[in-house]
Formats: sequence, C-alpha cells, structure tokens
Amino acid sequence: MATINPFTRFGDIARREAKELEQLQYQQRKFAKMHEDNRIFSTSDTIERERVEAILAEIKASIKSNNKPDEVCDPLFVATRTLLNDQGGLGLHLRSQEDGVLIFDGFNSVTAMRKAFDLGKLIGGNVALATLTLGLLMTDEVSAPPIAVVAQQGNFTGVKATDNPLGRTLFPNEGHPLYAEFTLKFFAALGEARSYGEAADRVLAVLGDEGDHDGAGGANPSVNAVEFAKVMRGLKISKVSGDEPQLRRRVNEQLNKIQNVGSEGSIADLSIDLPDLDTLFDATIVADNVRVMGSMIVSAMFEELKVFQVVDRIVEQFQHGMLPIGPGEAGKRLYNYWREAPNRMSEQERRNFAAITLGVPGGDAGALVNREFNDLWLRFVSSVSSFVRQNEVDQLLRARTPSAISQQQVRKAARDLAGNLSLHGYGMAHYAGRELQSQIKGIISLLGDRDILGAYGARDMWQVVDQVATYELGGARTSSRYRTLATCGTIITAWLANNVNRINNPTGQIIDMSVVRFPDNAPDHRATVNPNDYELVNACELWLADTATSDSQIEEMAQPREAPQMTSKPIPIPAMARQMLDDIGDIGMGLGTMGGRGVGGPNGAWRH
Repeated sequence: MATINPFTRFGDIARREAKELEQLQYQQRKFAKMHEDNRIFSTSDTIERERVEAILAEIKASIKSNNKPDEVCDPLFVATRTLLNDQGGLGLHLRSQEDGVLIFDGFNSVTAMRKAFDLGKLIGGNVALATLTLGLLMTDEVSAPPIAVVAQQGNFTGVKATDNPLGRTLFPNEGHPLYAEFTLKFFAALGEARSYGEAADRVLAVLGDEGDHDGAGGANPSVNAVEFAKVMRGLKISKVSGDEPQLRRRVNEQLNKIQNVGSEGSIADLSIDLPDLDTLFDATIVADNVRVMGSMIVSAMFEELKVFQVVDRIVEQFQHGMLPIGPGEAGKRLYNYWREAPNRMSEQERRNFAAITLGVPGGDAGALVNREFNDLWLRFVSSVSSFVRQNEVDQLLRARTPSAISQQQVRKAARDLAGNLSLHGYGMAHYAGRELQSQIKGIISLLGDRDILGAYGARDMWQVVDQVATYELGGARTSSRYRTLATCGTIITAWLANNVNRINNPTGQIIDMSVVRFPDNAPDHRATVNPNDYELVNACELWLADTATSDSQIEEMAQPREAPQMTSKPIPIPAMARQMLDDIGDIGMGLGTMGGRGVGGPNGAWRH
C-alpha cells in the first residue's frame, strides 16, 4: 500500500472554494446595494438573497465554532461529499476541506489532524478515492446543484437532519433539476475511480512527492485533483498498471503532456481516444412532454366519439329542465360544468392543439401542424410488431438470440417518435394536455354518475354517449374501437416516456423478450401509467388490428427510413418561411394510420 500524505493540499479544490465564496460575497453586496437604492425585489431575487445570506452566515458561524469543521460552499464539493458519505464506501466520512486539505470524521481542523498518530494509514486511501472522484467530475465539467442551509444531524457536518437536529449545515438542493443529472455523473465518476484500485493510491503518492515544495516526504505536498484524474486516465490509455516498476517516470510523462511540457510534436504522440458521446446528457427527449401526449390522443378519440359534444348537450338539457335529475351530486356536477364553461377550451381550441401535437386535420390554417407524427407513429408500432413476430418465429424454428438489427430498428423508430412528441409537447401544448387530462377525468366521472345513467336508462357511460350522439348529434360511432385506441395510445406514450434512457442508450435491449413471453403483473399494476414491454407489444398489436393495418403494410412501415429533420426544442421560423408553409396548406394525415386515412382505415376518415 502506497503511503499518501494526509496533509496533501489540492490546489484546485481550494481555488474553487475561494471563487465560490467570492461570488457569494459579491451577490451579498449586490443585494445590499439594491436595498439601499430602494429597488423592488422580485420573488426570485428575494429567495436568492435569503439563500446567500443564510449560507454566508453559516460559514461565518462555523469558523467561530470549535465544535465542527469550517463549512464549505463549493456546490461540487458539497454534493460530492454528500453522495460519497451516503453511498461512496469511504472508510471515514468526509466532512470538509481546509485550504485544499481534506478533513474527515473525528477532526475539526488540520491542526487537530496534525496531533493524531499514524494518520496516513487511517485516512490515506480515503483521500485518494475522494479527490480522484472530485477530479474526474471537475475534468468532465459536471455541474452540481446549488446548495442551501439545512438542519444538521447531530454534530455531523454535511449531514441533513432526520431525527436529531443540532445546528445547521450546507447541503445540496435535492429538488433542483440538476441533482438527478449530477447523481448519474457522480456514480460514473465513482465507478471509474474505484476501477483504478490501488494504482490510484500509488499515483497520488508519486504526485505528492513531485509537488512537495519542501522536499520529498515534507509537510506540504501539493497536487491538483484535475491533474490526478487526467494522469490516471492517461496511464489507463497507455496501459500502465500500478505495478509498473518505473511508475514515477510514467506519471511524469503524463504530467508533461497535461502541462504541455515539451509540447512540440506532442499531437503525433497522443493516443487516439475518441470521446464517448453517449455519456453526455441528452435532453432531446423530455419525458414529461412525451407523457402528456397520451391525454392528447385520448382527447382526439373522445372528439371522434363526440364525448365533449354529448356532455355539452346533456348540460344544455339540464339547464332547460329537460333532464329528470333532482338535487344531488349529479346536479352539482352538471351545474359546475356549466358554470366553468368559459374557463375550458373550446372545440376549436382542442382541434388546434390536436393539429399542433398529433397532426390531426381541423386546426386553424396558420397553426404549426405536426406533419411527421402519423408516419413516425405507424413506423414505431409496426417495428414493435414485426420485431416480436420475428422473434417468435426464431423461438420456434431457429435460435433463441434476438436479432440485434431488429432491436436497433425498433430503437430508432422509438427515438424518432419520442423526439417528435417531445418537440411538439413544449410550451402551451404541454399545459393544454394536462388540462385536457383533468377535463377527461371529470367527464368520465360525470357520465358514470348513477343519476345520469338512470336518466338515460344506460348501464355505463358509453351507452349514454351512444344514445345522445344517435338522437341529438347525428349518429354514434363504435365506442369500443375508439376506447381501445385511446388506451393503446396512452400505454405507448407512457412506455416511451418511462424508457427514455433505454431509447437513448445505443446498446442493450430495447424490448425484453423474456418479459413479453412471461409477464408478471401485480394486481394493482396500471398499464397506462407504468407499462412493461408485454403491455407495449399488446398495445401496438391492438392499434394495428383496430386500424385494419394489413401485414404487408406493417412489413413495409417497419423498414428503417431516414429520420425527419427535428430540433431538440422549438426554434422560431423566419416570417418568410412561415408564409411559404402557410401557402402550402394543411397536409396533416389521420392519427396513426396509413396514408390519408383516419383512425379506422379506409372508412374511418376524420370527420369535422
């Protein structure tokens, strides 16, 4: 085991802390100036001012206290400390750092550490793991969530209180959007740091000697965590192990490359190590934007069944006293539905959002129609169907190993469709989908009321819809068909939203055939909320069956094609280009069917 000086100073860690403290003090002065000038604080300014003041006050209080290490405010250090202590496997928990020297459990300062006996054996390995993880995160320029002041658990600096609060400490904001992303990056860095094993200890000991200004074995070695991380990666590329007899020379070679010492001709000497782009955070597909499209599909199916119009007609009859319903829950619901009419979307507004999100014809002429949805939807459900059918044949006749090509075809179709749904689920369309979901739930509850059912002599809400549509609205549709399509659409969009990581990951299975063949669903499992692969396959097969899509069409649509041009989020279109698109007119197709047909095949065109 290499001997690591526990007082090794990590200069870049100290500099990050000083820079962050300076930034907080600058913000404090800025807010003080705003207050002196009697400027009005926005809500966000007020929240940020309180956060900054609390952080600086806690740092000041910790410096005065002898019962705890000084608090630190670098968000990357604080977040890394939290996860290292919780799940990093350190022998001693990391508490703080003092001018770049790490402070662990049992010590409140570097001065206290110097009084300890045999400190190197006690914390040496912890120093290597903690600083290498930090160095990898800094090298990859990972952003950490902001910090806040929370109640402290006992006298443990950096631990959030659960049952025994004593004082306050700095802790990462776990509710911030960056926290989940940071957690992923942290565990990747921790895994890489652990993979180096004892080689990291030996390298850090060498770096400490090389950076020891008062001579090897002196009291003040200095290392940069980023250089530590880059040296370890460079040694790995060069296939240098920790048992290398000339490890010091090989470490210095890596330092020379990192610090551009003797850089002449260095480009030719570099190993080819292309970046792994798949490890970069991908925000092209926003899961919530995809998930909200399920309510848009349900709304479109309800529009076909005239459900919204049926409810409006029932409310109209109740208003005119033509519905035999007395005082009670049903009457209250009908009255509230009538009273809230100005706050609900009109039929034309619903059709506009259906055109924007799903490409359904019927929106305003100037609306930006999702023209690619129909083709991408059919390609995905057809790809899933063809893949499963092929694997069932393989199971019977050939090998048990699924075709990798088919897996990737399904992945591409899923990625193209999810990207399209995410793109068109931005902005107001996202909130419109949420409102429609709430409205649909209210309609289902209203039409299922016993008094409403009794007034129409119906056994369920669909008989009410059929009866009112037939007698009042010019004819009813086959409700079972559209109910099936609505359910299938919700399952498919929920599966896409829940499996964004699988869709973006270029390796691994996109559909697990063992789940498809042997599903294991709990009694309380809801396919429309958390569908598994078996339920996805069923939904795709049902969609194709209910839209009368033939096997030849499925086979044709399952073939891969170049994805349409899509941005990760909406980009404003220049006025001239928008005018040209408006001149072309609405060329939107039916929802998820072949060609220009509607939901139900040749005879199921959209009717408006």
